[in-house]
Amino acid sequence: MNKKLIVPTLFLSLTTSLSADAADFIEEVQIGGAYSSDQLFGARLGLRSIDASEQLLSPELLDWIGSPKLYFEGAVNVWRDSNNADDKLTALTLSPVFQWHLTGAERPLYLEAGIGVSALDSTTLGDRKLSIHFQFEDRLALSWQYSPNSKARLTLGYTHYSQADLSRPNDGLDFFNLTWSYPL
Repeated sequence: MNKKLIVPTLFLSLTTSLSADAADFIEEVQIGGAYSSDQLFGARLGLRSIDASEQLLSPELLDWIGSPKLYFEGAVNVWRDSNNADDKLTALTLSPVFQWHLTGAERPLYLEAGIGVSALDSTTLGDRKLSIHFQFEDRLALSWQYSPNSKARLTLGYTHYSQADLSRPNDGLDFFNLTWSYPL
């Protein structure tokens, strides 16, 4: 099997083989696009869990940090170099995501933030040198539930991938993202 197909194949196998019990923990599917000022672009397919904040965090801690919801997201990202269509990188990511309700009742606006992990199938993309296949994923986003009749959302965000200088070089990757989330 082609080395670059391993990560997406594992993700698709996992998501299509979810048992009925496991599917109860998935709240939404996400599809998105990303662009970097380094002339990189990409696509993202993800899944988000149900809210786990009350199961994992104490009421006191939730109150202290502003009563966010806590989700877990898994995704496959595929990025390409705009100057070389053959230069691509696939990443499998897993990240806890905190979501704070900012404003609005019928069409709420949320702030989202998280730090997770990524496994990459390559250590270079364009002129970016990442050194190792493991990267952290840092994210910050605004998410808007645009219709009072649906929990679907549009999210505009910034994501940074880096391995915290575990190895050199550590050029990292920076993306601006637009994601559509659809509840299951």
